[in-house]
Amino acid sequence: MKIDYSNISNTYDDHRSFSHSEILKLISFGNLKDGMKILDLGCGTGNLSAGLSNCIKVDIIGIDKSFPMLKKAKAKALQIICADADYNLPFNDHSFDVVIGSYVIHHIKNRMSLIAECFRILCDGSLIFLTSSHDQIEQIHPVIKEFFPSLVDLDKKRFPEMSELESLFKAAGFKKIKHEELVISKIPIDMMYLEKVRNKFVSTFYLLSEKEFNKGIEKLEVFIKKNKEPIYRDWWGTMILGEK
Repeated sequence: MKIDYSNISNTYDDHRSFSHSEILKLISFGNLKDGMKILDLGCGTGNLSAGLSNCIKVDIIGIDKSFPMLKKAKAKALQIICADADYNLPFNDHSFDVVIGSYVIHHIKNRMSLIAECFRILCDGSLIFLTSSHDQIEQIHPVIKEFFPSLVDLDKKRFPEMSELESLFKAAGFKKIKHEELVISKIPIDMMYLEKVRNKFVSTFYLLSEKEFNKGIEKLEVFIKKNKEPIYRDWWGTMILGEK
């Protein structure tokens, strides 16, 4: 099933954002500094670009293939370009100091081609991806997989393991590769979370059958109502960086 990002764009900012602490961790990990030229790869509605711009003085351009997503980003006064990262990136060699992609690599069909393109358009800078390892995917859905059994396996098929990304970085010519885990957010499994799931705030929900999704929603609602206090789960991610 094809994921409808036109529909996702309507509620994306309500459910997916970057905390100030997360932005600061990314800045520290990537050694991002004032004056850098940065490409936000798969920028969506521009939340990462906006977060970085609020913390450091950078020249940042966002690229995405979804017009509805970019319309939201443009409303935030961001520089944007509509293009598909699965093809050659529309930039000259040595155009950027840093390329960052947040939860985008699992959408890319030819990962080697994209990473090689990132190497091409970088000066002597870094490529950074924020993603989730397979172990983290298991941790993200400790409750949810009880109600949507296919979800974890679907995400494991979509997301590359860290070892695969490291190999692709090396093959493209990147050196000094490192990665670091971080807690993206602490998620309360409550009625607000149920509403986020109903709105399919994670794109994988669009890949579930309608039968499994509706049944899971019913079971999740019963589970939440039985618990007087919400159960909290950490959403872990991994930042991986390679230097040119």
